[in-house]
Parts: sequence; structure tokens; C-alpha cells
Amino acid sequence: MPRLSAPNPHSLLLTLALVTAGCAKTTPPFTPLAAPIATFVGPDTVDLDLIRPGMGASRIYVYATLPDGEPGLFQIDTGASISVLSTTTADRLGVVVRDTGGFVEGLSGRSPFSSTTLPEIRLGEAVVKDVEFAVGVPGVGERAGAMVLDGILGNNVWSRFVLDIDYPADHLALHRPGTFRMPRTSTPMFFDGNHVLAPIDIVSDSDPSITSNVFVQVDTGAGELWLIRDTGRAFARAATQGIEPVYGIGASEVLPPTQYLQQTRRIPLRSVGIGGRQVDVDFDAAWLGFEPNTYNGPSTIKGLAGHELLADYRAIFDYSDGLFALRKSPRRHARLLDGHSVALRMDIDRFGADAPERAVYRAELHAALGERDAAEALLVAFLDDQAAMSTTEGEARVLLAAIRRANGNLTGASQALAPLSPAELIEHDQIVSTVNGLLLDGFADGALALAQSAVTARPDDGSAQIALADAWVGVGRYEEADAALLAAAKLASNPDAHLVRRARIRMAVGDRIGAMAHLRRMIELYPTDGLFVWFYTLLLDGPDDVLAPTLRQDIDHAMSRLHPQQQPFDFLVATHMALGNHDDAARLMDQGIARDCTPQTETSALGNCMAWYWSLAHVSPDSALQRVDDALEASGPRSDYLDTKAMVHLARREYAQAAEAAVKAARLAPDDIYMLWQAERIASLSEQ
Repeated sequence: MPRLSAPNPHSLLLTLALVTAGCAKTTPPFTPLAAPIATFVGPDTVDLDLIRPGMGASRIYVYATLPDGEPGLFQIDTGASISVLSTTTADRLGVVVRDTGGFVEGLSGRSPFSSTTLPEIRLGEAVVKDVEFAVGVPGVGERAGAMVLDGILGNNVWSRFVLDIDYPADHLALHRPGTFRMPRTSTPMFFDGNHVLAPIDIVSDSDPSITSNVFVQVDTGAGELWLIRDTGRAFARAATQGIEPVYGIGASEVLPPTQYLQQTRRIPLRSVGIGGRQVDVDFDAAWLGFEPNTYNGPSTIKGLAGHELLADYRAIFDYSDGLFALRKSPRRHARLLDGHSVALRMDIDRFGADAPERAVYRAELHAALGERDAAEALLVAFLDDQAAMSTTEGEARVLLAAIRRANGNLTGASQALAPLSPAELIEHDQIVSTVNGLLLDGFADGALALAQSAVTARPDDGSAQIALADAWVGVGRYEEADAALLAAAKLASNPDAHLVRRARIRMAVGDRIGAMAHLRRMIELYPTDGLFVWFYTLLLDGPDDVLAPTLRQDIDHAMSRLHPQQQPFDFLVATHMALGNHDDAARLMDQGIARDCTPQTETSALGNCMAWYWSLAHVSPDSALQRVDDALEASGPRSDYLDTKAMVHLARREYAQAAEAAVKAARLAPDDIYMLWQAERIASLSEQ
């Protein structure tokens, strides 16, 4: 599906507070501790690599050695008052986990937590003793890219050091308190035993500009700049208001995304003074809790200054002396270390080059580095070695299929998955893609038989019912398809589940009003997702269609709920073209290109983005085709780029070429309902 519509830049906020017996654990605000609770054993300075899940990625990690001697990957989070250990790692270590009776709390909500204390962890040569960890906290992922994530290291670790993070150099230095001379430009920093707070000066990009000095947490786990309650009050007249999803610590994977939509205000920024440095910025601050009873996060959080303010600098936190500084990195050019290469080298050093039991994990690392041939070779050798076969066989086959599909080898992808039973396909989240792959290859009867076998094997699994619904659509049995989707929605305990698939069925039986009802509901639930605006627009039969006024009213209402800069400009271009509003389409195209395309650093991504917008606005058809062809040549087969190519050909009225590209896109992403519907509708246009 298209990848341009206003992605949420702060989808995970790793701020974490402890709450015990109903009260936040904190000393009075802005009272620095005389000294950290504990220090560490080792040299005065320890140097470590910063690990990132991709060159230049925003989140930062470090390897720590755990009590069993194994390295663990942890996020560096100065917004977390306590460290976090994954349940998997806690089980491996065999630690005693105790119920605390307290909660961890973040911007997304709160969750009960259990805890354990590790006798020590090692950060290079530094030994940190008696570290408390919360265990199994919701909202903390299991992976950083393809790397296994063991948890988060928070201020109960970092407060033992002067924490020196050189972002451009991908370097972390840990200094013993009292042995490191802070810069003269340092500003006050207050550590209350849980959180780091510092004064910042905010200048809005408004007319007139507004300046305010506030105290906020300096939080390496947060994204941009967040203001909570009264800290944003000075900027009220410069702010826009809208809804957006806010995920983070305490977020449940079970609840639907609509549960995390919050009313926010957005404040355009010109600069932020922080740590003795004036940082020019090009993003908005988010303001939560601007009205009474609209903020449910920790009362101790007044605001968050995240990594986008720090990312071009060396950030130095002196917990014991209460000082914070941003300095220029001595490194002239960014180091751009990809953590996957570090993880791969460490794995080979620990287990040896010939370690079949490590093949799947190493293949994941190679794939994350873009080394698909190396990943495929490892997996093929692993699957050919019957002695190495284990419970990871299914994982290996799924990864091999994904790599082959990414390389355009669809036959090879199918062959990799062929030995898996229907139950195993469900277990590895492959049943929907496998069934649709068979449908796209013309094997409708085989697809239906596989889906029925999957439902028999796992009758209470929603993905099996979705696969069955798609198979029934493939053979033209729409009533049965509807019943399967309703069964899947019931299993999900969500009456609004799978509305796009249900709308697709309504359209297939000629019930345009029924399809419209489903998509109107999706726009109401998810106004931030332009995909549903797009599907709704596809129901329109020209600007004079009887549905045009209703569509215009619904979409105007949905967009009024969003911040102007977070609207899905690309899909709105298509909507205004369908309504005959060409001037509005041109304006939105220019806004979208400036927001989505201009910042792209890769030539292929820029070319695809430009071609996508031009195709939707029906401008520059020759340049659009050249751009997307160049992008595909540079990147290899990609479903999103092929989808753009289909839209370019459609704008050029080259229907056969459009259908060919759309089907190729769907074959590369056979579990994506957008790609499936695109392939169907464009194929039908080519047949007219």
C-alpha cells in the first residue's frame, strides 16, 4: 500500500514512571540528589558503541553483559525511571520475579508490573550491581530491527554515571561522577531520583513568535518535543488542534488502535534552547492535556524533550552535579553504524562461523543489512541439513519465502512454504498470504481447500477465517465470504473489524451503498489513515455522482479532526481530482511533495514519491513513468513501487500495463487488502 500518508513520527514513547500504592515515586520537583544512590566498579571512563537498528535510526541501544555471561541489547532511555527486562530474557536467566503491587505508567496508560533484581550487569568494563528491573512491560517491543531486544536501561542505571552520548559518532562514554569536567555552557539539570528535568527555551514559528521557558524531561526514548498541561499554555494562540495516536509504555497489543487516539494541539517551532545550545528545528511540538481531564498520563511528566532535539549533538548528563550540556560532536561526519552488523559479528565471535543452530537469526541479520543472497544461502543450507531441523524450521521457511518474494522469486517463495501444514501457516502468520498467492496464480480451488483446512485445524483463529473469506471471494461465493469475515470479527471481539474487506464484498455484489457505509465507518474510526479516504473515493463515479456531496462532507469532517500538516495529502489529491477540484488537488500535491518527497535522501524513494503524487494529480506523465521505472531498477521489485507504476500507467490510460503492474504488486504483498483490491479494480478497467 502507499507509504506516504502522514506517518506518525512518535508511534512509541518510552517514557516510564513508577507508581506505588497510588502515588508517583518522586522527591519534590527540581531537587537534585546530593549523589547517585550507587556507583559502579571499573575504570573512570568506559567507551561503548551506540547500536542502532539501521544507519542513522533515531532509537539508540547498547549491549550489556548479563549475569549468565550473555550480551543483552537494551535501549538507552533517560525517560525511564526504572529499567525493563523482557519476559523471555527473565525466563532465560531463571530469575525470581516478584509482584510489586505498583504500576508502570506512560503516555498511553498504566500497567501492573512485576520486578526482579539482577546482581550485576556489565557495560564494557563497568560493573553495575543490584539493578532492579520491571519485567514484561506492555509497549516494549521484542526486537530492534532484526536484533533481539532484551529491554530498556533507565535512570536507575544511568544515574550512577556521567552519561555521555555522542549521537553523530555512535559512541557512548560512561564517566565516574566527579572525574569529568562538564562544559562551561552546561545548564542546570534536576534529577529527582526518577527523572531528568531541565529548563528549555521554546520559540514558536508563528506571527508573532512566542517564547517560553519551561522545565521538561530530557528523554532519549521520546521522539520530538511534547508539552503536557500547563507547559504548553503560552503557545495556545499559535496551536492547531486535532487527533492522533499516542502509543508507548502501557499500551496493550490487544486493544484496537482507536483506543490510543488522543486530542492534541500542535505548535510550530522555530528553535529550542536546550543544554546551552540553540537548536533550530523543523517540526511541531505536541501538546497534551490542554483541557482539564484530557490527559491520563503520569502527573510527574511536565513535558518531554526527545531525541530529535539531541540527534545532531553530543548530549551529556551529569546526574550527581545536576548539569546537562549539548555540544558539537568532535566527529566531522556521522559514523552511521548499523547495529545488525555489530550483532552479526558478535554472534559469529561467540558461536563460531559454523553454527547451524544460529543460521536463522544470522539470516535475519543479513536480510536487515540488505544482504539477501547471504541470508538465502544460510537458510537453504539450514533446511537441507536434516540434523539441524528443529522448532525453527517454520521460522526459517517463512523468512526464506519473504526473501525470495522480495527478490521477485514468487515460485521459490511458494516452494519454501509448501511443506508447512495449515496449522503451521497460521502459527507463522502466513495463511492469508498463501491463500491469496494461490488465488493470484489462478489456483482458486486449491486456495479454497487450503483455507477450509486451516479453519478445520484452527477454528478459533481469526486469520484462518480471513483467509477463508478471501478464498470465497476468489470463487465468487460472496455470502459465504461475508459470513467468514463476521466470524473473524466475532473472534476479535470487534464489530468494526475487517470493514475494508466487507466493503470489497459489497462492491462485488453491486451494493455500493453498503460499501459506502463500511468505509464511512472506517474514516470515522481512523481519520489519520488516508487509505480509507482512498477506498471511499473509489466508490465515486465522477464529480456529478449522487454520492459526491456525501463523500465531500464526510471527508471534510474527517480532515477537520486532524492537524493540517498530518492530513493524508496524497489520497486527498486523488479525492479532489475525482470531485473535479483540480486547483485544490494541485495545492495539496505541492504540500504533499514538500512534506513527503523533498526530505527523502534515497534517489529511488524520492523518485517513487514524486511519481506517486504526479500520477494521482494526472500531471507530468512522462516524467512520472521515468521516475518510477528508475526507482524500480535501483531497488528491485517492490510492491509499493509497483503500485505507483500501476497508478502512473492508469493516469496515462495504459490499462493493460497498469493491470500488469498491479497484479505484480499484489503477488509481492498477497496479504495486503489494498493491493488485492487495486489489482481487482485495475484488472476490471483493463477489460472494459
